[in-house]
Amino acid sequence: MRRLFVLSLLISAFLLAPTGASAFCIQNASEQRLFFEVGDHAIQYRKWIEPGSMACCDWRQANCNWTHVADGKLSVRVFDERADAAQASCNYSVRADGHLRLGQFAAPEHCSWEP
Repeated sequence: MRRLFVLSLLISAFLLAPTGASAFCIQNASEQRLFFEVGDHAIQYRKWIEPGSMACCDWRQANCNWTHVADGKLSVRVFDERADAAQASCNYSVRADGHLRLGQFAAPEHCSWEP
């Protein structure tokens, strides 16, 4: 009985152990729909994110992470319209396996970011 209890504890600990992040995630906690671009060298990830929503992209995918490493630093740009139109914007950066939260959009460069 004791062995079964110890085995149960070990299995539970293994299942509950934290795993490394496999994606960067960007949360739009602002009150407006925004257009996000992530990456450098021919921007690779573009996405509209609705208010209160989050978008993630696996850092191992070539279109998500040009650095090809989990701790690579990626540029983040956010716009109130598509980048090919006249727009207001803010910039920041995120690790390829990190999380970033935009609390408020107030361009130019007065956005409230929470890494």
